[in-house]
Amino acid sequence: MACEAKEARRINDEIERQLRRDKRDARRELKLLLLGTGESGKSTFIKQMRIIHGTGYSDEDKRGFTKLVYQNIFTSMQAMIRAMETLKIPYKYEHNKAHANIVREVDVEKINKLENPYVDAIKSLWNDPGIQECYDRRREYQLSDSTKYYLNALDRIAEPAYLPTQQDVLRVRVPTTGIIEYPFDLQSVIFRMVDVGGQRSERRKWIHCFENVTSIMFLVALSEYDQVLVESDNEVILGKHTGTSALSCKDEPWQRSLYTN
Repeated sequence: MACEAKEARRINDEIERQLRRDKRDARRELKLLLLGTGESGKSTFIKQMRIIHGTGYSDEDKRGFTKLVYQNIFTSMQAMIRAMETLKIPYKYEHNKAHANIVREVDVEKINKLENPYVDAIKSLWNDPGIQECYDRRREYQLSDSTKYYLNALDRIAEPAYLPTQQDVLRVRVPTTGIIEYPFDLQSVIFRMVDVGGQRSERRKWIHCFENVTSIMFLVALSEYDQVLVESDNEVILGKHTGTSALSCKDEPWQRSLYTN
């Protein structure tokens, strides 16, 4: 009996020590949840933190963004071509109608190179006063913030030996689907930043991320205060933030959670 009691105390002491260690470690680990509408800058914020406080991006990492940069360029130009029709803006130069047809027919998902005739077509379109007017009216439709940056750098990006710069990587737009977690160490404290998709279809997943959250950051892009939502051409982003919040308890997932707990 004495041996059993001694063994029980030993096990109990070990459990207590482990609990104290876990409690101490928990104080050194913070979980930050990033929320916001689509294209509000959540993923860009994590990229910045990775560059400043993490491992950054190696050349190999940057190469992995090459295809995405190309796709962003085509996506932006296709968005403006569609908007030209919607907004009834004419092309200044007649030959750009043919260029628009060439670019419009491209399947963006299959793009892995940036070469002619597409480079010349995109360059010619970007220099057309009609497209420039369309770009100036971008608040009336959904267009990536990085459009001007990439199109102004088209000659550099179209080089055969192109390697994305750090700024190119930061400006890449890839819709976040699911949940992405990035840990980094800052002054001996582990920060776990959790990024979730901002589009309406992704918001149902937010409720599953709140366990053990230390802080919540709700991001809003200042440049999008009067832009339409990605998922709805009839709603402006400002209205989404100041009206029914994305975290509103009226939304079904939140209701279900609130009333069943």
